[in-house]
Amino acid sequence: MPTIEHSPDHIAHKLVTNTGSPARIYLAGETLTVPTKPYRSGTPPTIELSVSHLDAVIERADVVDGGHNVAGFGGLHIPASEWERTGLGRHWNADGAAVGEPFSNTARRLEVWASREDALYESERDDWSFDHLEPVPETSPLVREWEPLANDGPDRPPVPLSTPELVLSVLHAEDAASRTSGFDRLEVGRIDGIEILDELEVWPTEPEVETVDIDPSPRHPRVDYDALDPLPQTDDVLAVVHAINRHAKRFDTEADRAYRIGDGARARVYSLKKKALYRTKTVAVHRLVKMDPERTRVARHDLNGVDEMYCFYFGDEYSFHQPIPAVADELLDDIAADDLETTAIDFEPSAEMQDLEYSLDEALCFLASHRLDATDYLDATAVEDYDRGVELSTTFDCLETDNPTDSSHSDR
Repeated sequence: MPTIEHSPDHIAHKLVTNTGSPARIYLAGETLTVPTKPYRSGTPPTIELSVSHLDAVIERADVVDGGHNVAGFGGLHIPASEWERTGLGRHWNADGAAVGEPFSNTARRLEVWASREDALYESERDDWSFDHLEPVPETSPLVREWEPLANDGPDRPPVPLSTPELVLSVLHAEDAASRTSGFDRLEVGRIDGIEILDELEVWPTEPEVETVDIDPSPRHPRVDYDALDPLPQTDDVLAVVHAINRHAKRFDTEADRAYRIGDGARARVYSLKKKALYRTKTVAVHRLVKMDPERTRVARHDLNGVDEMYCFYFGDEYSFHQPIPAVADELLDDIAADDLETTAIDFEPSAEMQDLEYSLDEALCFLASHRLDATDYLDATAVEDYDRGVELSTTFDCLETDNPTDSSHSDR
């Protein structure tokens, strides 16, 4: 008769002490909840399937956090035949699944997670019992690695583990949002029992997928300094570049806010606009310098001990930071910027709009009238919102005309 362990602590003990062994994992409720489509943004659609067990190899399971948790990140390796039989691979076969794409987790593995933290927090000392440890030997890592939270705490876990969860890293779609906010991790089931096996009919292997070659868009625009038209160093032009910089920071803040509330599509729109504005600023700075290199001063700053950047000064009022890789060597040669010493400064970029002389639309149209169109630096002109079934534009409204070169402002 096979030995099937059912208590959470004994299941965890078997997992952490049988690394490399095949095992049969019995599922609570004989149910798996599997995704039917790859991750795009938000939680992917799922269905419940009747599955009593799955066979796997225990590749990793550890007692962590002083014995308060048991974790196996990618800990259960599933054979290909089991992956398909149980339905875990269903979303791999859906349209748009990025099998073989970079940045997509093409692995037939499940994470394992069990915790005592909630039970310990909700319990009183009078409630503590060690009955849950009766099937667990004294030499078990669950006992040996226990660290009480207080000096007078018990010498072993006084509350049981939660029923171990099985978590799947959902394969991404080709057009998935870049920040997932955890929506691509899905609890598919819980472990109700475990049986250590001597052998598997089919052992797990890594999937044979063809890696897709990609040409990612550059973080900074490619600037041909010698071919650039100069941009006048006038108050109007400098105020416009200043406005573009502020609005880029605003889009960065709004993207973070959208990601935190789970609106991945809207966050992607803001992120694309932010990148386009920062790239526009980079080109503008190069063109400003080219107009009058002798009037341009440059310094090298260490910002908050995190980033090193060049800072270009135009007159007494305006200065613009640029990442070091974004600046063309020809520009540095033009202003004789050799052997600059780095100065450490505290820096907090501002997204305040009240003191700007130009709105975003005004600034964009102004630059377009000088043959600098922010639309040229967008990585995509639309983002698909699969949760709402709509497409969100990333373009700038004021530049969507046939002739965006007219500006209501002229250089002063």
